[in-house]
Amino acid sequence: MKYPAFGIALLTLTACSAPDQEAVEDAPADTPEAVVEEAQPAAEEAAEDATPAMPGNDIFIYTLEWEDGTPALGDRVTQIDRPGYDNQPFFTPDGTALLYTAGDNVSGETDIWRLDIASGNTQPVTRTPVENEYSPRIAPNGMGLTYLLQPEGGYAGNATLARFDNSERELAHDLAPAGYYVFSGDMNHVAVFYLGEPGSEGPFTLQLIDRTTEPETVTQIAENPGRTLFRAPRGQAAYFSVGDAETGAHTVHTLDFASGTAVALFDLPGTSQDFVSIGAPDDTVDFLSTHGDQIVWRDGEGSWQAIFDLAGAGHNGVTRLAVSPDRSMLALVAEE
Repeated sequence: MKYPAFGIALLTLTACSAPDQEAVEDAPADTPEAVVEEAQPAAEEAAEDATPAMPGNDIFIYTLEWEDGTPALGDRVTQIDRPGYDNQPFFTPDGTALLYTAGDNVSGETDIWRLDIASGNTQPVTRTPVENEYSPRIAPNGMGLTYLLQPEGGYAGNATLARFDNSERELAHDLAPAGYYVFSGDMNHVAVFYLGEPGSEGPFTLQLIDRTTEPETVTQIAENPGRTLFRAPRGQAAYFSVGDAETGAHTVHTLDFASGTAVALFDLPGTSQDFVSIGAPDDTVDFLSTHGDQIVWRDGEGSWQAIFDLAGAGHNGVTRLAVSPDRSMLALVAEE
């Protein structure tokens, strides 16, 4: 099915370029995302988040073409290739813009930015002087932004709700610190990648939070989840992965928000934990991931097939993937 096209105009600010930065030297090392990365040793994650030991990232957008149900990448549409950290892409529901996280070497902080795909112009969505924002999305109800907020000097991260101008902010849950998150379609539940208390030696966990109870009800779903969380097309379930501590391989699961039931579906290729789910017009779901120098695809029942040569396109260390709601564009994050 097609995703709903929310009628939004995401901030009509004056277009400008994201600030230059040297993420390797200047980005903070104690953010929730940095904590996740330091504890996940897979080699591909060296390109993931901006800590002092990690290189910068760029975002590239390609056309995504479908023939007989099989996808293929076409021409490059646009890109964000400034020095430093640019990551966590998310297409707006109308497909005209891309939200992403950008780092600033002057402040040492991250903010949410918006890329207008047609013009290539970028503009800030959040410019908070002492806080960090990550993982931007549009709320499932279409009424505002969601992102992960790290307060000044804080280790905790909480999924946060805000208006499109970043006003009227409110934390969506009490459990913290969280590194990643996904809301149910009705926003009654949120699943979070829980980092545990500072100094905790336990594994990271996936926790399901019922926001309708007082206090909120928290249920542990799995240990050692991956960083990818996607809402299923109808909004009542989510996709996530669970890693094998010995092999590093990840298995994609589905999580029913209402019941808290998680079911294993299939393995991701190699040791990848990055994938994207794509709702199809016939209500089926396709998946893209990476394997070595390839972007790979599978439908809900098939096996992984290579569809794009990343090395041939000059991309290394590809991690995050995002697909536009109409399935016509793919954004990928690669090393600079």
